[in-house]
Amino acid sequence: MPDDARESWEVTPRGGETGSGPELDPRPAGILSKFMNAPRSEKFHDPEFTAPGRDPGLVDFGTDAAGQGRRLERLGGILVDRPLPQTQDRRRLPAFWKEAATIYRVATSGDSHGQGGTRGTWESCGDVPDPWHVGVPLGTTTLTLEVHPSPSGQVGIFIEQIEQWRWLAATTPATSTMLSLFGHSGAATLAAATAGAEVVHVDASRQAIALARRNAAVSALAHLPVSWICEDAATFVARTARRGRRFSGVVLDPPSWGHGPKGQAFAIDRDLPALLTDIARLLDPASPGPILVTCHSPGWHPGRLRDTLSDALAAAEYPVRGRLESGMLTCTDDSGRALELGSFARVAPEPRMA
Repeated sequence: MPDDARESWEVTPRGGETGSGPELDPRPAGILSKFMNAPRSEKFHDPEFTAPGRDPGLVDFGTDAAGQGRRLERLGGILVDRPLPQTQDRRRLPAFWKEAATIYRVATSGDSHGQGGTRGTWESCGDVPDPWHVGVPLGTTTLTLEVHPSPSGQVGIFIEQIEQWRWLAATTPATSTMLSLFGHSGAATLAAATAGAEVVHVDASRQAIALARRNAAVSALAHLPVSWICEDAATFVARTARRGRRFSGVVLDPPSWGHGPKGQAFAIDRDLPALLTDIARLLDPASPGPILVTCHSPGWHPGRLRDTLSDALAAAEYPVRGRLESGMLTCTDDSGRALELGSFARVAPEPRMA
């Protein structure tokens, strides 16, 4: 599915008031002065300015002078400024925004359901590496992911998903077979593969498949047992069911809407419940692995996603032995505020008895 079909969700600010008013910056004036006068090459790598483990990470979010919501992210030492329409909060670190190396400007947008998608341009304000990569630690392994700014405003990496990738790496059994649908950049696929699983990665976009394979190569993980398949998710699931193949677990991040390589339409509200039921019928209860569903679509709050997954597993008569849980996909900015950007539902397999 095209990445422009993925949408943001909602904001839950913490640690400060919402609404209009002067921008706040809690950092000591001396540090901010040193930051503003430091060479660009040092600003976002010096631990005095960047907390350990916060690259990639959310730096700040809030409205600009025109009242438009935006987010500031740190990706491989580069600051990226792009839209965040749902926020009306105030920025907490205004000095940092002036150092953005690239800014996304919206040109046109689709309707309220995302039809047509957002289109715009990237404005370069500083040096941006090519290729541009960011490291994401997963236990003893570090994924190296390509930052790939697109006309839709996406950057090829969803930092709110990082904790889910770490969960996959920690819960995937070493001998399992995993299905990764709507695989996009391949981060979830590689997280499962680094745990020792054999993974089938499916995405409808050839460009996304190429990005995922580049991420595997630059992460020195191209040798892992991953099958890369460019196909519509529902078509692949139906064909796999006819062939009788089974999987230990599954991870999927469906967009709000999209189209397969042959024009097959997908709409999350209409198609996700049936797709999850068909997927559940592919799961092998004799060799259970993790089940993870994430989404960024409006209206798909954690309770709805959890209930939809639960109903699908019940319809497929799949015995859930682990805990079915759900929650928000969140990022915390450098001021400690939480930003909610989607939801997840998941089941971890019970540990096998020795």
